[in-house]
Parts: sequence; C-alpha cells; structure tokens
Amino acid sequence: MRREKRQIRIMMLLGLFCLLLSALIGRLFYLQIIKGSQYAVAASAQRTGSYVFSSGRGQILDRDGISLHAQIVNSSDIVLQKLAPYNIPPELLSKLDIKEEIRYHDGSLASHVTGYIQRPRQPMRAQKGLAGLERSFDAELRGMPSAIGVILDGRRKMVPGLGINLWEYEHYRRPYSVQTTIDRRLQECVEAVGGRLIEKGAVVLLDPRSGDILALASFPRLPVEILYRGTTAEELEAVEKNNPYVNRAIMQYPTGSVFKVIVAAAALEENISEPEQAFLCQGAYEVGNSTIRCYGGTKHGVLNLQQALAVSCNGYFVNLAERLGKEKILEMAGRFKLGETTRLPLGNEMAGNIPTVSELVYPGDLANTAIGQGLIAATPVQLARMMAIIINDGRDIYPRLVTAIIDKNGNNVQKYPVQYGSNVISFRVAKRLQAMLRTVVTHGSAQAADSNLYTAAGKSGTAETGRAGINHSWFAGYVDIKGHKLVAVVFVEEWSEHQATASRIFGQIMTEVAQLYIKSE
Repeated sequence: MRREKRQIRIMMLLGLFCLLLSALIGRLFYLQIIKGSQYAVAASAQRTGSYVFSSGRGQILDRDGISLHAQIVNSSDIVLQKLAPYNIPPELLSKLDIKEEIRYHDGSLASHVTGYIQRPRQPMRAQKGLAGLERSFDAELRGMPSAIGVILDGRRKMVPGLGINLWEYEHYRRPYSVQTTIDRRLQECVEAVGGRLIEKGAVVLLDPRSGDILALASFPRLPVEILYRGTTAEELEAVEKNNPYVNRAIMQYPTGSVFKVIVAAAALEENISEPEQAFLCQGAYEVGNSTIRCYGGTKHGVLNLQQALAVSCNGYFVNLAERLGKEKILEMAGRFKLGETTRLPLGNEMAGNIPTVSELVYPGDLANTAIGQGLIAATPVQLARMMAIIINDGRDIYPRLVTAIIDKNGNNVQKYPVQYGSNVISFRVAKRLQAMLRTVVTHGSAQAADSNLYTAAGKSGTAETGRAGINHSWFAGYVDIKGHKLVAVVFVEEWSEHQATASRIFGQIMTEVAQLYIKSE
C-alpha cells in the first residue's frame, strides 16, 4: 500500500515537472520564435539613434512611369537635427547629403486611387497599405524602410569609431511598382477644376478604345499626406468634414434622367420608340393614383424620342416604359453591366442596383425606374462604361486602372491587358443614340456642356434625395477633341441651385482638357 502511494506521488511530481517544463519551453518558443524579431528590433532601438526614412515600398506610377504620390527632397537638415543629441563629431555631420523620398505630399495626385500607408517608425519593418492600390497591391509594393543612424552607449551617446551607418534592405528585384492608366496631366486638370467647383462628388475620364481610366477623382480630396505623417485631433476633425475617406467614383447613387439612355436603347432595339399618335407633354403624366411631373413643371408640347431625350421629358419616358414593359428595360440595363461591379482593384466598389421584375409591383415602380429614381442606382465608373459602349458603336469594354506590375529594374512582372466585351447593342442603335445624345448638348438640357473646342454628347440628370432643394446632379457623356475621344462623367452629390450643375462643370473640365490636347500637338 505504501509503495503504491509512493509511486503515485512520484508520478504526480513527474507530471508537475513535465507541465512546468512544457510551460517553460512554450514561453521560450513564444519569446524567441514568435516575438523574437519584434523584441530584437526593440532591443536594437534602445542602443541606436536613427532617422527612419520613408517606406521602402514600390511606387504607384502614372501611365508614363512617373510617381503619382511621391517626391524626392533633400532632408540633410532634418537628419542633422535628429542625430544632433548623440554627440556626433561635426566633421561627420558636415558630410551628410541625404536625398529622401517623401511618400505623400500636398501635391500628390489621385489620392483615392493610390490610397495610403502610415509613416514607418522603425527601420526594417514593413508598413501595410491601408486603402486604394496601396492596400490592393500591398504584397507587391511592400518594402523595408531604411534608416541612417549611430550605435549608442549606455549614456545614449555615439560609440566612437563606429561612424554613421546606413541600414537598408536590398533585393535585386523588389520592391515592385504598380503602373496605372492615369494620365497625370488630365488628373491634375480634373482635380484643379473639380476642387474649385465640387464640394462632394466625383469625376471620371475614360478612353473608350481601351477602357483606360485616364483620371479618377473623388471630392473632397483624400489628404494622404496628413494621414501619413499623423495629425492632431482638431486637424483631423477639420479634414474629415464631408467624409473624404469615401471614394465617390465607385459609390452607388440614384442616376436620375441619365437612366433614360437605357430606356431609349431598349426602345430602339425593339423598334417601338414612337407611340401610335404624337405624344403631347403637358408638364405632368398620370400613373395610377400618382402624378409624374417634368422638371419645374415644364410643358414640352408634342415630342418624339429624340426631342424627349434632349429636354429630358419625364412623361414621355414613363409612357415609353409602359409600352416597352419592365422586362425589356431591366434586360437592357443588365446588358450594359449595370448592377455589377467593374472589378477595379480599389476595394469597396459598389455594384449599383437594378431591381428585379418581381420588385416592380406597382405602375409607379416602373414609372420611377424609367426616370432613374426608385430602386435604380449606379456608380460614376459604371456610367462611364455605359457611355463608352455607345461611342464604341455598341461594343463593351472593361474599365482598366492598372496596366502592369514592374520590378525595380523596369521589367514586367505581370501585365493586365485590355479586355473587350461583347456587342451590347447593334451598330444601328448605337448610331441613333449618338445622334440623340449630341442633341441633348446642342439644343437640350445640357447646353452648358458644349464648347467650340470639342464636339460633345451626353445626358444630364437630376436625382432626388428626398430633401427639399437638395438633389444629385449628373452628366455622363463624351467628347471628340480633334480625333481624341474621351468619355467623362461628372457627379455632384447633394447639389443645390446655387451650385454649378454637373453639365457646366463638365464643360469647364473638358475646355481645360481640350486646351491641353491642342497645346501638345
């Protein structure tokens, strides 16, 4: 009996010993393996005095290979100030001539495209992309921040004889850079004009031949330079007015009368564009127990489809939708890829919304759909794609924002080719729509979009928000500048009558763009 008890005690002690040993091994594994690199960096930081340079990441480039966000500056004076407390001999400091990349500055372009990271605080520790392409291509762009500094003794003074050191990580190919489709001249133009005239909204310029997005701006501008370096609570509060974090170019909104282009396309495809008798607009149209009014109650008189599109007659398009049927309209919207994302690598792109047939229960639902209200919603980029299809004589094109990933030697790592889609509408219908959209600008509701510097076409829209006097203003169209064709969409969120309309802003932007093209010839 005593022997058995003794054996039990021995086994219990052995078990306790094994448990303690396992805990010790586990703790050592955690400290040495899991947290080893972190503690090594912390220990190194205690015995070094350093100035940490920028991220070491690859660049986000425009279509010509120029950085959209970074600038190179001489930071010798800043480094001297940082290292001065460490008793460094003056002869060593006087030899410093340091050029440094500033990752973001107040002149950085396309900030909603590039996104941002936070400034590194320690050398040789990579930062993560927090938004935009910085986040979507984080693995490709990732690099190690370098630093310049000295080894310190216990009194936090430089150890004599060890000199000033440069700590950096070198790889023969990395970091990679991302080459975009952005044209910095056009981006600068869009941001300058839009920044003056748009408090909240977005502008998209697109090359209809390739689908390349030449400019993409959301307003207010995302202040990446402040988010990078850090800021005070008061400064951050001022910056966050109107929520600059949202990229409105890929957010969905009711389209208003721009959706009438889809209704017109469906009618032309079905060859039922005109009623049996001439349509007479008296400023309002009865739908069941509801009344759909034209903007401002305007009585447009006798109209055909081209005239109705030009003046944006609500009554005509509600009547046209009734004759077409909801199935035909929704099917056409789907063919134009409304209701699905364009797959831009920006994150958080919304798909817009096209209702199903079963969701349009009442006559008023179809009426609201016909004029771009109710359940209809789209993004500025989606409407740019819609206009590209029309100017391409009916052929779809996928919007493209990134053309290639390249290594530090300029070699391609991965290419993103142009992607053509199928024919969405017939050549005949596309040509009819082009003529109609031209009339909207020359004689219709969007005459402010026209200029003698280019030939323009498009459709304006005013989408209700449910707030008195506050609407969304749209213009989606395209221009021909001496053979250069560009699609442009301008969106003004929460527009009121004291502000410039999207059509007028389109005109001002495209006038500046046209002058750029003319000067470059």
